[in-house]
Amino acid sequence: MTRTIDNINEISIDWLIGTLSGVEEFQDDKIVDLTVKQIGEGIGQLGEFALLETKRASGLETKIFAKVQTANEDLDNVARDYQFYLREVRFYENLANKISVKTPTPYYVEHDAETGRVILLLEFLDNWYNPDQIEGASKVEIDLAIEGLIPITTQFWGTIKQLDWVPDMKERYMLKLVDDMVEFQPEFLRRFGHLMSPSRREILSKIVAYYPKFPDIFSEGLLTLAHWDYRVENLFFTPEVDDISVIDWQLMMAHKPGWDLAYLLCTNVQIDLRREIYDESCRKYLQGIAARGIEFSAEELEKYMMLSLLAMTCFAVIGGSNYDLDNARSRQLFEALTERIFSAIEDYNAMRLIA
Repeated sequence: MTRTIDNINEISIDWLIGTLSGVEEFQDDKIVDLTVKQIGEGIGQLGEFALLETKRASGLETKIFAKVQTANEDLDNVARDYQFYLREVRFYENLANKISVKTPTPYYVEHDAETGRVILLLEFLDNWYNPDQIEGASKVEIDLAIEGLIPITTQFWGTIKQLDWVPDMKERYMLKLVDDMVEFQPEFLRRFGHLMSPSRREILSKIVAYYPKFPDIFSEGLLTLAHWDYRVENLFFTPEVDDISVIDWQLMMAHKPGWDLAYLLCTNVQIDLRREIYDESCRKYLQGIAARGIEFSAEELEKYMMLSLLAMTCFAVIGGSNYDLDNARSRQLFEALTERIFSAIEDYNAMRLIA
């Protein structure tokens, strides 16, 4: 019987005890008390989150992070169409204990194919923090984020397709991006037209027209693992900013190197800081890859970062067209995303790659 639920309000102590009944840690020291607190409103677009504060029979207090499907119908449809919920569950079932970067320990994960619902019960990263993407990360945080990205990029360099459950851009449901970019372009411009100059509108139209070519570009030849949503609100840092843990693997896929770095630098820092640290950050990334015995040139990295920068307009166009209009923080987040992506496209003349 499925343990998935409609929303976090359905979490009770009896439900939690039953859901964790197969976990040895909770068999030996049972939960006797529970407090549920909703967290993260306006941060994650594709889920509802709760902090579960539990007390165990021994007196030990254990905090658990709970995640279920989003209550926003439009975004829930996007998540189901692109199998985001299923992909994250598969990551925690198959890869979380193998990947060479910290990620929360899963206690229980399930995707119910019949209803499309999802539940994840994960280790809560107490006393760690994640930066506010709207305010933007600092250089110190970006440097550590790059250190965390290098093992993600290199561990499955050229071998990721051996994991046949990991999708690429040519997966049937990922091909929907092509049609969705066309469908949602008008709504995106209606919501964010104040950020889109005539030249940016022309850029977007050209990207949308070119989008059918991206699945082949990003799915052939050398591929590696990409988190694909490597933003600072999916990264947790220690207070001393000396360690990192990566969360939210809903979008992970096989992809060309460079996507995650482009996304990190071009959507997660203030524009002036990005311009200041961009070249140094790219060198740091290449040096980290080279230190693991992988040859990848600066020219190759630039090519795939620029193509990625153009393709990741999908986050602004599709996500920005479907967020809850009553959620002020979501609006601010997509405004920041839009402005930062298009300013980077302009700064680095990324359109030359598809001219």
